[in-house]
Amino acid sequence: MLIRLPDMPDRAAALAALEEIFFLSTTRTSFASAEERAGFFKTWTGWYVERAPADVWFALEKKKEDTDGAILGYLTGCKDSACAEELARVIPKYEVFADRFADFPAHLHVNVRPGFRDRGIGRMLVDAYAEDCRADGVPGVHLVTGVFARNVTFYQRAGFTEATQRGPLLFLGRRLRTP
Repeated sequence: MLIRLPDMPDRAAALAALEEIFFLSTTRTSFASAEERAGFFKTWTGWYVERAPADVWFALEKKKEDTDGAILGYLTGCKDSACAEELARVIPKYEVFADRFADFPAHLHVNVRPGFRDRGIGRMLVDAYAEDCRADGVPGVHLVTGVFARNVTFYQRAGFTEATQRGPLLFLGRRLRTP
């Protein structure tokens, strides 16, 4: 089941799960202090939670009699990257692909809890967000990852076929309507 942050019955628990999955998924594991760790998390998730909560999606485990629908993954997104000036000041290298924002104005970040990957959860989140963007008239969605990141193949299979490489960064775009 997919649900947006504003519709989550327990916002605090949802955000705690987002943080847990974020740190289980990030390649950075060492921080000089708790403040540095919190700042790192806020850099990559804070704006989305505060400014675009309707574009924060969660994948919940199907409820069974003895489970509470655990959060298995999340997606954070922004439907207008060019107008999200605050993100450009916060997220490193945000502006590197600004020339691609006209064709692919929306962007996303997605993570799935280890142990639940390769089950279609990430793809469900990406497809739901892409459909939501398409319904709002957004022509395309993108993400930025590392050229040799393990997730490149996943995104290519999910329709992110327009690629631009700049240094170690790889922009992947998915058209939502024909130009």
